[in-house]
Amino acid sequence: MTVSSSKSHFLDTNVLLKHANNDSGDASEDIERILAEAAHGQRKLWVSSILYAELRPSAFIPSGRFPNLDRLAVYISGISQIVSPIPDTMLRAARLRDLTWVRSPDLRARDEKPRYLTLGDSIHLATALWVKEALDIGDELEFLTFDDGKAKTNEAEDGKKSLSMLRLQDYTYDIADNPDVMAVVALKRIKPLLANPTLANLGVPSPIPAPAATGVVAPPPSSVPQSPSGAPLNTPKE
Repeated sequence: MTVSSSKSHFLDTNVLLKHANNDSGDASEDIERILAEAAHGQRKLWVSSILYAELRPSAFIPSGRFPNLDRLAVYISGISQIVSPIPDTMLRAARLRDLTWVRSPDLRARDEKPRYLTLGDSIHLATALWVKEALDIGDELEFLTFDDGKAKTNEAEDGKKSLSMLRLQDYTYDIADNPDVMAVVALKRIKPLLANPTLANLGVPSPIPAPAATGVVAPPPSSVPQSPSGAPLNTPKE
């Protein structure tokens, strides 16, 4: 199993929701450490602004780590840099979403259906690629997700079978030479698992939830706005 070896991460929505709901299984302590170190400036985290539209009340358990979604949303804003995708990023997401992803004939089952990226997944991946390329993070950037394509709700639009973000490289038959496919396959996509000692062993304080908030959550000053050309307007300091 591939584990994290970097301090730079792009977070999928399901990582934060599962953690908030105490539903991250064996990854619980590792996610706790990632978030704690980010809160103390020892890791860099990015999220797409679309994440807030995916924080559905029906998917949130108030009895988990946060009393309400507002508090979770403010907490996310405080520990990560929020990237609002520009038109070029959205067009890249549209191209990825328009592709038909299948396995090679020798691996494909007779009745196996093609896979497709959901709208949200395509925007997350395209935004992560922008962070990797525009901010010159390179191969240090890791896309952390639990998306293995097995969740019951993980269905693409119009009844199409959705593509696993962790295993999308297995479904590139006939599209492997597409530049967008090559870029997303090269993006390191793994579960939020660490190889190093746990949070408790390091003596790192656990992250403290932000104060309760009401209304719309605005990006924090450390978020990464993008210019029309795709260049960062306020590149975070090292």
